[in-house]
Amino acid sequence: MARSATETARILTELYDERFGGAECMPYRMSWAELRDIAGVKRLTSDFLQEINETLHEDEYLLAVGSNSLVVALERDCLADRTISQRLVEQYRYVSCEEPEDIEVDDDDDDDPLVEDEEE
Repeated sequence: MARSATETARILTELYDERFGGAECMPYRMSWAELRDIAGVKRLTSDFLQEINETLHEDEYLLAVGSNSLVVALERDCLADRTISQRLVEQYRYVSCEEPEDIEVDDDDDDDPLVEDEEE
C-alpha cells in the first residue's frame, strides 16, 4: 500500500537530518523516480505534491520542484539569497488601465506571503 502524502513528507524531513553526500542537515536533491519510490506510487499527482508541500511547510521546509528533480530545504537555508529592492518592485509593478481585480485574501494567516487565486 502506498504512503500518504503526510507520511512521505515526514520521511523527507527525516532525510534532511541524515548524513549522506558528505554532509548532514543540508538541502538535498532527489529525482522524481526516487520520490515515487519513497511514496510507493507510480504517479505523483499535483494534489499529492501539494499535500506534501503543505505538510513540509508546517515545519518550515520547502519543496522546490524542477523538471528533472526536486529539492528539499529548510526555509532558513534560502535566507542567504538576495532580497529584491522596493525600487525594482516599483519598476516592474503591473500597471493596467482597468480596475484592479478583487482578490480574496485569507486574513487568518497574515505571515504567509503566498496567496493563491482560486478559480471559481
